[in-house]
Amino acid sequence: MTTTSPPGSAGLPDPAALPVPGAPLAPGDLPVPDATTVPRDALPLTVLQFGAGNFLRAFVDQMIQGANDAGVTRHGVAVVHATPGPDRALDLLREQDGIYHVLLEGVRAGEPVRQVTRVTAIQRVVRAHEEFAAYRATYLEPSLRVLVSNTTEAGIAWVEGDDLTATPPASFPAKVTALLLDRFRHFGGDPAAGLHVVCCELIEDNASTLRRYVLAHAAANDLPDAFVAWVEQACTFHDTLVDRIVPGYPRDGIDDVHRQIGYADRLVVKGELYGVWAVGGDPALREVLPLDRAGQPVEFLPDVRPYRDRKVRVLNGMHTALSPLGLLLGEDGVRETVARADVARYLDLLLDREVMPSLAEDPEALRRFAATIRERFTNPFLHHRLADIALNALAKYRSRNLPVLLEAWQDGREAPATAFALAALLVLDSGRLGPAGFEPADDPGPLALARACDDGDLAGWVRGVVVAAGMLPADDPRLARLADEVAGHAGSILRRGAEAALADLLADAG
Repeated sequence: MTTTSPPGSAGLPDPAALPVPGAPLAPGDLPVPDATTVPRDALPLTVLQFGAGNFLRAFVDQMIQGANDAGVTRHGVAVVHATPGPDRALDLLREQDGIYHVLLEGVRAGEPVRQVTRVTAIQRVVRAHEEFAAYRATYLEPSLRVLVSNTTEAGIAWVEGDDLTATPPASFPAKVTALLLDRFRHFGGDPAAGLHVVCCELIEDNASTLRRYVLAHAAANDLPDAFVAWVEQACTFHDTLVDRIVPGYPRDGIDDVHRQIGYADRLVVKGELYGVWAVGGDPALREVLPLDRAGQPVEFLPDVRPYRDRKVRVLNGMHTALSPLGLLLGEDGVRETVARADVARYLDLLLDREVMPSLAEDPEALRRFAATIRERFTNPFLHHRLADIALNALAKYRSRNLPVLLEAWQDGREAPATAFALAALLVLDSGRLGPAGFEPADDPGPLALARACDDGDLAGWVRGVVVAAGMLPADDPRLARLADEVAGHAGSILRRGAEAALADLLADAG
């Protein structure tokens, strides 16, 4: 295994000099990382971060730390707990003075790599609801330049009548409206007091949606035209796409991790080595947050939608195709499934002949991207369970895979691998085949129809599930062809098993 330490991580113990792995640690054997054990520079507060969860700490904060360590930036982060009520992780972050370690593990050029980063960029931790005065003082810091958020998919939501004068307002968009209004008034409308708003929530057009809600709150509350103009001209909103698997605290083997870092860190967060942060919008953000210049995997783009399409169809689409097939083949995880020779050939067929032709990008760039994704699937440090990926698989297939199939037909191409993926999914949902104890979790309506599999009319069965799942309307002329093709594959799986049916598909494809 290769162990690397990024710039600024000097002082981490040499793993070869550590105690014998597996020997239990007694309480107090190692110090807790805090201001008394880890020297650190005081940094200006430039980043206001809504959220202290594992993902932001192993992604955004880890990248900011990397840029600080490389001497490219001097960013201090203020973490805000945006919802009322207790949060144990936030308490620990405060007890450790914002100091913790990120453990990234993965494969690079075919070799396993482990990278440890000590994060000291977090300078302040505040609760917006319980400590409003401290929260207000934080967002009024003159040095503040960037607002980053990950308030979950439910965070960027419109709440009618949300009170902007509350301390603070209830919803995240109202909180952002109120803090921007306060900054506008406090700094007399100075354009330099505007913020770059960067959203990491897993919804399409995340920051654009937040901007729309901020302006809607301004209109609903008759806020001054000058404030609206300041938001539109002095503030920028950046849609992003984020990509890194972050399992969180590595409970298994934590003593060995503590030995390596030399601290009893209760906030170690584990993630995969691979990461991409695609950031769209005004390029001025890159001058404030030049993480890419420090070697961080950040791409500043005019528009993230093409990148999102590529990720959704290649990475997410492969996951959706793999999970039911792998489960029907008796596999449990992604890594074990893609190690099979027949599945590797299936992925070649799916990607080379069906997915990549559906994307309007340079074919060589797409091949490099797909190769990177397949290398991620082989990560020996992460066990990505197929059953977890199969959650809400019908809706995932509708958004990730079905467009590939329909566009292929429109262009006069065939898409048998994509049709086979739907057949495998429907057979798995039917309960007729699959691992013992597996219970599909999906929309109850179409799932009930999938359970009513009719061997005498498989095409009718497929048609009913497809319509109920919202994939195609009942009067769509493409429905008959879809039902017939998927029913043919489903019948083969039911009669001969997934392995034999997959072999037939690959033989037909040549």
